[in-house]
Amino acid sequence: MHRGRIQPAHAIGISQIFTQADSDPCRSYRPGNDCKGPCSMHKQHHLKILARIGLLLLLATPAKAAEEIEISLSDGSDAFVTRYAAEGDDLIVWFPSEFGISPRQGPIAEALAARGIETWLPDLHATWFLAVGRYSLNNLDPAFLKEILQAAREQSGKRIYLMAPGRTAALGLSAIRQWQLEGMQKNAFGGAILLHPKLYASTPQGGEAAEFIPVAAATNVPVYLIQPRNSAYYWRSKQTRNKLEEGGAPVYLHVLDEVSDGFYARPDYSEEEERMTSKLPELLQRAVTLLSGTTEVPLTAAGMQEQPDTRLHKNNGASSTALLKPYRGGRETPPLSLETLDGERIELESYQGKVVVLNFWATWCPPCVEEIPSLERLRKLRHARGLEVLSVDVGEEPEKVRAFLEDKPVGYPVALDPEAEAFRAWNAYAFPTTFILDREHRIRYAVFGAFAWDSDEVLDAVDTLLGEQPGD
Repeated sequence: MHRGRIQPAHAIGISQIFTQADSDPCRSYRPGNDCKGPCSMHKQHHLKILARIGLLLLLATPAKAAEEIEISLSDGSDAFVTRYAAEGDDLIVWFPSEFGISPRQGPIAEALAARGIETWLPDLHATWFLAVGRYSLNNLDPAFLKEILQAAREQSGKRIYLMAPGRTAALGLSAIRQWQLEGMQKNAFGGAILLHPKLYASTPQGGEAAEFIPVAAATNVPVYLIQPRNSAYYWRSKQTRNKLEEGGAPVYLHVLDEVSDGFYARPDYSEEEERMTSKLPELLQRAVTLLSGTTEVPLTAAGMQEQPDTRLHKNNGASSTALLKPYRGGRETPPLSLETLDGERIELESYQGKVVVLNFWATWCPPCVEEIPSLERLRKLRHARGLEVLSVDVGEEPEKVRAFLEDKPVGYPVALDPEAEAFRAWNAYAFPTTFILDREHRIRYAVFGAFAWDSDEVLDAVDTLLGEQPGD
């Protein structure tokens, strides 16, 4: 049965999937391994041509066609899997994100097979008739992922590697642990490759401490963590690595510059993301090689202090009709002292007596860009009554931010937080994250995601704060 199946590589134009390549932008944070280096314009030009030829030859390499197989599961379902066979001893089971399988993943899997790594793409949404979306896999039992991993081992006899992105990474780690608890065979499993994993129980609204899911600290298999730099999770990636290491997992953290989460699967992608997608098969082959030689995979599971929530990720109030949520925390407002694009130092305390809308953002973040005009409209509507908007760009060079804002004139100051120190101090975990402070600078609202800041709902909330006097 074919439901949302992966297209083979030849069904999509090669130029849509692969692009020219120049110097390697990958940067691993393992000591002594910094592979980013300069190159001249001529070198880039020749490398681009050679890369294009090499990729065409790679895709032209004779390989077995992808085949559709079905795996019988314990609940009576048949898991639909696209299998890219290969002659090697390793097999990657690449589980989809909560947004389903992208047509762009097929050529990557085919390129992996050409490199000798068999790849399976299970379609979890088609198997259980799930609509794709942010919380679409929340209630899926990890036991089914475990059964798919076991079936891959039983049918192929190869060493299995799990690969999972985003929220699916939590399901994957739980599936591995269940396999260990049931009795994992020696040499059956090689490790996990996690693509920008989201291992928090929920995304904090802002100002709150994040809570890791229990299995994050109960993982003891080797992990290769791939984290794009253009991501709020980049600034928490070392925290994620440390949490995984608590259970005994050897963790390799590989940061990719100039790309965002899901760069290999999104229908909208930059030239740099297209280029990095073309390099992904090679990167994954290196990850498999590294994991295979790291350590013998423990056959018994690490201890877990508490039972996991059956919903590995909580919806964080997604069913609420109110978009602007009051701040639930009780912490004191952190200080804020940053330089602006104009070279001036901005201090939060200098806005004493003002209602302040504090917005953390980045130029590569589409929702952040989307809300810039409404933030400016809000400022114009309520500035005379005592409202100030403060914008904080996180992790980018001033030249880039300045160039970005050339055609987006705003009347509020734009501060720079190059090392995300303020972003972390304010317990922000997503872009954009916005805080609304009252006249005494107590946090009254903290939200993440794009808003229409001149909407009636926001204006009503702001007007209430503007109407309050210090001491109220």
